Amino acid sequence: MQDFFQNLSKQELQNALYVAATPIGNLLDISLRALQVLQGADYIICEDSRVTAKLLKHYNITDKKMIIYNDHCGAEVREKILNFLIHGSVMVLVSDAGTPLISDPGYKLVEYLREYKQKIIPLPGACAVTTALCASGLACDNFLFLGFLPTTRIQRNNLLKNLHKNLTVVFFESANRVEATLEAILEVLGNRKISVARELTKIHEEIISDDVKKVQIFFSSNPQKLRGEFVLIIEKVGRDEKSLSQEQLEIEIRKAFSAGFSIKELSQNLAEIYDLNKKDIYKIALQISQK
Repeated sequence: MQDFFQNLSKQELQNALYVAATPIGNLLDISLRALQVLQGADYIICEDSRVTAKLLKHYNITDKKMIIYNDHCGAEVREKILNFLIHGSVMVLVSDAGTPLISDPGYKLVEYLREYKQKIIPLPGACAVTTALCASGLACDNFLFLGFLPTTRIQRNNLLKNLHKNLTVVFFESANRVEATLEAILEVLGNRKISVARELTKIHEEIISDDVKKVQIFFSSNPQKLRGEFVLIIEKVGRDEKSLSQEQLEIEIRKAFSAGFSIKELSQNLAEIYDLNKKDIYKIALQISQK
């Protein structure tokens, strides 16, 4: 392994922008190829030089020129990077954690450079989205990543209401909004199964997969755990609403009763999820409750 690191800088790199995934917590979660490029690049493009410097120091990569690229950067910085590439530089784009461009401003840079026919080389690695998903116990065959949900209640609920596709949904959330988001999921989508991953790959990593109400109880009983970085995953939010049979609907109603929902609540939730008439659901639920 030591010989590998000694030979990193001897391996020839291409005149291109490399897009390199970096660890999301544990500094060991980085590929040897990414280290090779970080070692040999002329410039490292990063969000925060302090965060990137910590990673470089850990792997004894020194004397690197850095260019800051974040939400506040505009055309001037992109033009500067393009100019370096045109003149033969080897450049690597990293984010503070994980894969660049995933809920990250780097996509504007890659889009811009592609317009000028510059070569882009991806270096795969850590990504909070797939890391959380693969340990969630929820379906991974089809999923939708939403980045961060809207901050206002109305916008957030409207987005959740419109999730009528047969997809598992993944999104990031800040610690101070987790409880409000759980309440929104319960209100709009019902007491379905979710997974909440916090502090992935770090010392306090925790992944909780259960129905929404039980997850709410967990965090209300452990408020000290509402800290760090969160990834939330919701089980598939649509099930071919038009073909839901009477028998299947009755099963869903009984599940909602078991979860503690009132007839009014479950009628509203099931009507929105399956695009059915709320009054019809109410009548069926009333009949079931009287048996």
